[in-house]
Amino acid sequence: MMMVTSIFLFLLLLFKSSFQLNNGLGRTPQMGWNSWNHFPCNINENLIRQVTDSIISTGLAAVGYEYVNLDDCWQISRDAQGIIQADPNGFPSGIPALVDYVHSKKLKLGLYSDAGFATCDNRPGSLHYEVKDANTYASWNIDYLKYDNCNSDGTMPIERYPTMRDALNATGRPIFYSLCEWGIDEPALWASDVGNSWRTTEDIQNYWLSMLNNIDINNEYANKAGPGGWNDPDMLQIGNNGMTDGEYMTHFGLWSISKAPLLIGCDVRNMSSTTLSILSNPEVIAVNQDPLGVQGRKVAFSSSRLPNTTTNVVNTDCSINIDPKRRQWVYNHDDGSIRSLFNGQCLSIQDCNPGGGANIVVSDCRVNDPQAPCQGRNQQWILSQFVENLVSRLNILCLALFHHKGPHLVADGCDIQSDQAWIFHLSDGTIRNKYDGKCLTAEAELEVWAGPLVDGSQAVLLLNRGNIGSEPITVQWSDINFPANKSALVRDLVNRKDLGTFTGSYTSPNITRHEIMMLKVTPTA
Repeated sequence: MMMVTSIFLFLLLLFKSSFQLNNGLGRTPQMGWNSWNHFPCNINENLIRQVTDSIISTGLAAVGYEYVNLDDCWQISRDAQGIIQADPNGFPSGIPALVDYVHSKKLKLGLYSDAGFATCDNRPGSLHYEVKDANTYASWNIDYLKYDNCNSDGTMPIERYPTMRDALNATGRPIFYSLCEWGIDEPALWASDVGNSWRTTEDIQNYWLSMLNNIDINNEYANKAGPGGWNDPDMLQIGNNGMTDGEYMTHFGLWSISKAPLLIGCDVRNMSSTTLSILSNPEVIAVNQDPLGVQGRKVAFSSSRLPNTTTNVVNTDCSINIDPKRRQWVYNHDDGSIRSLFNGQCLSIQDCNPGGGANIVVSDCRVNDPQAPCQGRNQQWILSQFVENLVSRLNILCLALFHHKGPHLVADGCDIQSDQAWIFHLSDGTIRNKYDGKCLTAEAELEVWAGPLVDGSQAVLLLNRGNIGSEPITVQWSDINFPANKSALVRDLVNRKDLGTFTGSYTSPNITRHEIMMLKVTPTA
């Protein structure tokens, strides 16, 4: 009987180990560089060698950046045996020679493939070639695989991605497995035993709203990440000149406290000193790499105290713990305005932007004001009863979820998709999206993000999401699970200096719009 039980337990463990990711990697979020954000398909072996050298000469390797990752377009075809072939024009020496060069510099090389018949740029994908490709990568001594989701056979990602996991496991070589499924089927809910990281979002674009949208989505899965498997809101855009330096510091701080992968996406051969300073800040990086591995998240909200402020509007869970008036609205049939019960401001297309993709905010109502920009037409909406659209009188575009998913809102070309359908609930004053049932919400301008660190301290990020001015933000000890009567040392991580000992709370100096202050709060004995 004991022998039967032992055999059963052995088989159970064998079965389990065959269907778990067991490469021992990703105990902290991965750090490195990826080619896509800056170079797309314009990559070659000389560029990768230069990037490798720059990661070392700039000191980026010394602070933890170790992966040099080729994204799409390194591959061109398969040979008669089905072996994947590198593009001979870009990589005439072959991938193994490039791996040797990167390894000789004490860094690691990553490649890209796709869980479909073709990659997103129509190069050969790995669907039905998983074992062959995994064995090829291992024979080349590859260290990392980013696995995309274009051109599939229609099966769900939860079915296709474990196949490559098992193929990588079987090679015996530890290869970091990064799932790039774009968050469509919520891999955070099922990928913890499949990959070392999983995308929670669509591709990040190089502007403020896209960056915020990705980190807001990523925040929804904060309790799903930990050592060995991380939520991935996509690669860094810092240094690509689409945001201000202050916004890029915000980008880096949010990714760091969220335990997101830190994958540089700029040309590290030609960085500004400010870009290098942001990317190499050791105390901010230490939060990201803290071995406790708990993802920081939003823990508190407060309202701007500035007059004439504009606030972003988002589509959020109707039960979120904020002032309920922030998600209550009144539609004025006489002038077409939609007014917030929180502050009386009007739902508006920001800056009277007539183009598709314009940001949606609430701002002071100036409907039919001849002195107002665009005479207030950016605050007038037509309620289409038949298809439940809200159509702007400014540009005949519809209120829609950013990238069809949100949480941020934009004005976009009208169609019959459910992400553009809105239902007025007269019983509670909410406007709910038909796609996901979430509520139209005037966002709080000031936020506190926090997460515990291994030494018992808390990493805290104070974010001014407002669109004008600057103002202080307070973190209460109750926000970070410290006793109200407890004293704590507060350290400014960005500027690397102690600010003093405080009891019960800390209030920052004025923080400029779209910028942060990042702190370490350590209880005193």
